[in-house]
Amino acid sequence: MSLHAIGSKAYSLIAGLLIPLLIAPNGSYGQSSATAPLAKPAKVAQLSSDEKLLLVLNRFTYGPRPGDMEKLRAMGLQAWFNRQLAPQTIDDSDLDRRLARFPAMQLPLPQLMALYPNRQAIRKEMNGRMDRPGGQIANAIYRNSIERYKDKLKNKAGEGEQGRMADDQPLSLPQDAATLIAMTPESRFGALCKFTPQQLTELRRSAQPADRIRLVEGFTPQQFEALAAFESPVGLVGAEDVQTKLLRDIYSERQLDEVMVDFWLNHFNVYMKKSQDAPYYIESYERDVIRPHALGSFESLLVATAGSPAMLNYLDNAQSVGPKSLFAMRAGMRPGQPKKQTGLNENYARELMELHTLGVNGGYTQKDVTEVAKVFTGWTVGSPEKGGVSSRAEFDETKHEPGSKMVLGVKIKENGEKEGVEVLHLLATSPQTARFISMKLAVRFVSDDPPQALVDRMTKTFLSSHGDIRKILLAMVNSPEFFTTATYRAKVKTPQDFVISAIRASGAEVESAGAISNVIADLGMPVYGMQTPNGYSMKADPWNSSASLIARLNFALALSSNRVVGVKVDWSKLLDASEGGKSGAELGPEEKESKLEANLIHMAASERTRGAILAQVTSDPEQQQASLKQVAVVDRKRDPLALGTPGLRGAVPLPTDTQASLAAGLLFGSPEFQRR
Repeated sequence: MSLHAIGSKAYSLIAGLLIPLLIAPNGSYGQSSATAPLAKPAKVAQLSSDEKLLLVLNRFTYGPRPGDMEKLRAMGLQAWFNRQLAPQTIDDSDLDRRLARFPAMQLPLPQLMALYPNRQAIRKEMNGRMDRPGGQIANAIYRNSIERYKDKLKNKAGEGEQGRMADDQPLSLPQDAATLIAMTPESRFGALCKFTPQQLTELRRSAQPADRIRLVEGFTPQQFEALAAFESPVGLVGAEDVQTKLLRDIYSERQLDEVMVDFWLNHFNVYMKKSQDAPYYIESYERDVIRPHALGSFESLLVATAGSPAMLNYLDNAQSVGPKSLFAMRAGMRPGQPKKQTGLNENYARELMELHTLGVNGGYTQKDVTEVAKVFTGWTVGSPEKGGVSSRAEFDETKHEPGSKMVLGVKIKENGEKEGVEVLHLLATSPQTARFISMKLAVRFVSDDPPQALVDRMTKTFLSSHGDIRKILLAMVNSPEFFTTATYRAKVKTPQDFVISAIRASGAEVESAGAISNVIADLGMPVYGMQTPNGYSMKADPWNSSASLIARLNFALALSSNRVVGVKVDWSKLLDASEGGKSGAELGPEEKESKLEANLIHMAASERTRGAILAQVTSDPEQQQASLKQVAVVDRKRDPLALGTPGLRGAVPLPTDTQASLAAGLLFGSPEFQRR
């Protein structure tokens, strides 16, 4: 999204009015004199009832949806927390219905890797070291993948020039789009399974946009996924990893659980592009490792992450071999044979202590790192040719370093795999870990510089409850420092928080989350895209710049004017429920702004913010239309799931209500919405 994507008039508005509000002279982010936390106040004021409700919805959910404030007001904070802390009791059938479109994400890890092979699996199948699954879908996926791989090898060897020249000419297709559309869905899918990769590409290229939609009408979710996998099985898995997570964030009624899942995914960060296997591991990592423990015991969560293929792959522990292990000894006794990797890898050991438990100043030494690395030798990941990959670590005794180890002054006796469990218990119950995790939770949920007394209470609860995450959260919320003006609106939204909260506030219907994932990535926070193990910062500094704020406003105006592909907003739903029986169409611009202000930010905007918005929505209608025409479309680039929908190209219809679209977009871009 370019700097001037929203037009010169709107850009002038941002630069002249909104940016000074968003970045205050002292470097703080969007703090007006009325709402800025006071520095070391003599007495911190408490919040009103509605401010408490808004604080809870902005911290423990991804932001209120239409009607959420009223529901919380009727339910009460205590009942709401009790319900959210028991997510299994909350009906989430609407989300389940949406996720049913992604059956691949419900497959066990070995089955997912077998049905949607990456290039490494394709090579093994071609060399006879792996058997493909049976069935029409699997056969078509493997056949297409093998043909694409062979074409890639030819092109790499310089043998594909003639083929590339031929690709410039229309291919002869077994059936054209019209013939395929006339078939039953089952027959049509069967016919497409016989297309070559080049023919599928030609069919997509030559078919009219409306025909591309009809080509997939009536397909089951499995058939739809298979058609996407014909082009890229790995791309399909990666796209569904991200899109199902975003749909959960937007639509789940179990919002506290989703926020905590996200917190732990960031704390125990893994990187989607670490290897060819990483996208497959991530699906199981969230479902089988993080989610079951997100509101449970920290130690159980720590043990689960340590033994997950995603973590073993990401931090290279799967390749770590004890220097004196049987595997290393055997490797050294094979003259003339290629030497296998026999090195000790310390990546996981270091990050386990520095990032997952004790913290950078947690009192451990380099000697402790080396000893912990020895403890975890042998914790590895299985392979398809040896019976398949499990969702849990496999222990290879031959790679484990023999002998006792000394960790943090504690002797760990030789005990195979159980040595790792003992070290994880030692770290999970450490007072340094209790303080480190409590501080990190407080930074996420309270402020960038949380009150020490609050962190102390959380730390004490962590130790007394043996790391019970629910009790630690309750200790935080029940601290007298939590519901204060120093906490209210003290947090800046990350790009993910901002985008998801805007979609939730708008009441939008999301048919595809591909464009949403792209805009979050463009704002600097791709889902599963943090390459380093420290995860994304939950503090304001990385996200606090004029360029990023302008990019956010570009997205806000795209969302409010229906220029985000796969996302549909209807402002009449919020405006029609107006007092006095007026419909949205009968409201004046000031009334529309006031009603959207109440429904989107749930607080009074500053006079300067309101004045800036009214200057736009009361301007000449032609100028409003001209501004919205220049709003950049957010499309679903690099999304293999975008099969049946051509996206928004060419002339995009203007919103029916340009005043509401402008007001909503500028409210989303305002300082009041940027903070939570």
